[in-house]
Amino acid sequence: MQTVGFIGCGNMGSAIIYGISRSKAFQVAGYDHHPEKLQKLHEECGLLVCESEEELVKKSDILVIAVKPYAVEALVRRISSCLSSVKIVISIAAGIPAQTIKNAGCALPVCTVMPNTPAMVGEGCTALSFDDPMLTAEHKDVIKTIFAGVGYTVELSESKFPEFSALLGSGPAFVFYMLEAMLEAAIRLGFKYDEAKKMLEMLFAGSAKLAQHDFDVPHAKLRLNVCSPKGTTIAGMNSLDKNAVRGNIIEAVMATYDRYLEMMNTNK
Repeated sequence: MQTVGFIGCGNMGSAIIYGISRSKAFQVAGYDHHPEKLQKLHEECGLLVCESEEELVKKSDILVIAVKPYAVEALVRRISSCLSSVKIVISIAAGIPAQTIKNAGCALPVCTVMPNTPAMVGEGCTALSFDDPMLTAEHKDVIKTIFAGVGYTVELSESKFPEFSALLGSGPAFVFYMLEAMLEAAIRLGFKYDEAKKMLEMLFAGSAKLAQHDFDVPHAKLRLNVCSPKGTTIAGMNSLDKNAVRGNIIEAVMATYDRYLEMMNTNK
């Protein structure tokens, strides 16, 4: 069984580790500056805890770089001399191209990846970039298998990562924001917190499943199916349009996209 080693076990690294551990197709190993994170993952996922970056690299067949973007190049320079056991390097550091990792001293095939946090419960949407010509068909199959354990995957060029990040990487925060707003409304209507939270989570999950079930039906049609003429729902929809909620959501996505581009330019 191949070992997938993680340098960095923060929110996103941990989310992927949980997903991989459920698939039971790989051994997972990890190193992080915060030992308490590793202990929790060891207890819940069977994570092989490593005491240093070097130990982690030497025990890994596939290396996942899951540190902050600003730390990637320095990390690669530190570990470049002990990468001989590694077959593939995967990076989830936003805005860091594969070529930057190679230029820092990595002569291995590099795959850049853009996951999102629902990966933690196996419902993520992850972009995989296979731009590096060193990646073979076998490498790609292994990478797809790893991330299949955390949800849906899509192959994208690195050049499309900013757009993917704005929609899918940041998207869960927008969904939780809307959940939070509807929860406040529910409490105003007299529901208890726990009761409202459960109902609203089922509302979002059920609505998404309905959209997936009727995949060829436009979202607008699904929405109109709920709106009776002169009814209660259309009154609410009119209020949303009056307050330009649709336009504000689009603006929020575009602001996220613009910030991603700024970060990429800063990291160059």
